[in-house]
Amino acid sequence: MTSPVAPFRWAGSLALIALLAAPAFAGPPSPPGVYVPGGEHLPEHTDETAREGEPEAPELSLLNYFFTRATVTNMVADPAGLRGVSLGPIGLNAGSFVGVGDDSTAAYVEQRWIPVITYAPAFADNVATFRAQFEVDYTWGIASNTVQNNQGGGINADQVNIQTKNVNVSLTPFRSPSKLAIIVGTQSIYDSMYDPTVTSVFDIVRTGYKLTFFGTEGTGISLYSRYDAHRWKLSWMPLGASQPNKALENDPNFEWLWMGTADYAFTLTPGTEIGLSYWHLSDETQGEAFAFQGLIRNGPSSIQLWPFTGIRPFPMDKATGDVHYIGANFHHNIKFNRGPLAASGFVMYNTGRFESQREDIAEGKQAAVDIGGLAADLELAYNWGYTRDDVITLHGIYTTGDDDPLDDSYDSVLTLNYYGLPGAVFFDHKTLLLFPFISTIGNYTGAVTDISNQGHGLTAAIATAAWDIIPHTLNLKVGTAFGRASVDPPEESDVRRTDEGNEDIVRDPGQNIGLELNAELKWHLRYLMTVGLHVGWMKRLDYYDDHPRVTADPWAAFTTFTWYAF
Repeated sequence: MTSPVAPFRWAGSLALIALLAAPAFAGPPSPPGVYVPGGEHLPEHTDETAREGEPEAPELSLLNYFFTRATVTNMVADPAGLRGVSLGPIGLNAGSFVGVGDDSTAAYVEQRWIPVITYAPAFADNVATFRAQFEVDYTWGIASNTVQNNQGGGINADQVNIQTKNVNVSLTPFRSPSKLAIIVGTQSIYDSMYDPTVTSVFDIVRTGYKLTFFGTEGTGISLYSRYDAHRWKLSWMPLGASQPNKALENDPNFEWLWMGTADYAFTLTPGTEIGLSYWHLSDETQGEAFAFQGLIRNGPSSIQLWPFTGIRPFPMDKATGDVHYIGANFHHNIKFNRGPLAASGFVMYNTGRFESQREDIAEGKQAAVDIGGLAADLELAYNWGYTRDDVITLHGIYTTGDDDPLDDSYDSVLTLNYYGLPGAVFFDHKTLLLFPFISTIGNYTGAVTDISNQGHGLTAAIATAAWDIIPHTLNLKVGTAFGRASVDPPEESDVRRTDEGNEDIVRDPGQNIGLELNAELKWHLRYLMTVGLHVGWMKRLDYYDDHPRVTADPWAAFTTFTWYAF
């Protein structure tokens, strides 16, 4: 009898699942998608995988992904600024203005449809594969009879809303993706070194740097190769371009923002790898490139981007500079194929310097800012029960913080959330409120949305326990998480609304962010079809003391329906 995972007999199908479950970003990019139920237990594809007796893969294939989510919460975010998308940390008086109050309960329904097309013609002789991925997102009732991404669901429908996610060609000169794969075009860019066209997203989000530094789509070229126990990845991605001197100096030349990566990993034993990384980011755009075209500029000094992604803008104008990333990572037995214990983690240090290109430095601004930030992550898992979903996990993450964001140094990490909306997501945290709930479409909000935590740094601990009440059918997970700023945040000026009008106040926030309790119940109706119920509550701590927009403990309840069909 054919096994339930027979549809995944060739690498292309794994690629499609990876593309769909991966962080899906719209313009402005919407946050990550959802887990494929059971997908983390799919066998790893190799050239030696037995496929005798199974039909040949079709030249042209289509995979459909449908997801809908209904939400009731007291975390209310304004999607108007990004035309249908809400991003950013709780409490900021800018961006999506995420507020929490006793009388701020809101309810809404979102849905997403993603088709993925793969074309591998026989005449290409397994040397080339074309892939295209599109996306349609909206909140029910938002708009109709118009053209706009992340909008739709209103009366009459009649909405044009198609977002390009991936359009690329995968070249395999040796007819084996594991030996050498060259991906050219718009593609998923992750801080894992695994090729996303032949790797399940569950391996990607639990290996390397777990999308904490970058996880989105981009256009460029990537090379993936594996020989024996050695694995390599090289990539080059232009992240933006601008013409900063066109208006004043009549200079039409482009100035580029790009990132190059080099990663190497060695397999100690099957299922256990250690890796080393060096990445380089170069930004010559002088802050004139856009994260949202014509509306929100990106870069380290963008005062428009930071409220949406939870980073800390540098006190400078027209910044150019370079950042170097040096990291090490490991993972062991993450699929429990070789025992009940699993582990993964990383250490990453980034260093660099940005300089202002302004001749006259304004008061309160810096001529240059030096960067030095450290991030570390460790997750342990124990498969205690009958199925692989009977798991207990302990997870810790730490990033350095900067207690003086206005001086000439920045002592925290710099992720691609400085350049995208968002450009990096922490996808493996298993929380709902301390970090944003990952099963989302247009609302990606939480207490911490970037591991730098607005430059204050982060010290977080997460514990979960899951049980298959009905094996492979009904799963219950409960969890708790605690987050804390790594440094004492500086005083902040804020505005409190009163009956007499607005009142200026000065807040002195503490370091403790919140303590979360959550529970999730998932029912796998059919293969790759799941209904979920998710509830979470977070006790806000002294990080939100005297905060005018966070006057209650955040809570949320979600129902989700997910269906992959091919």
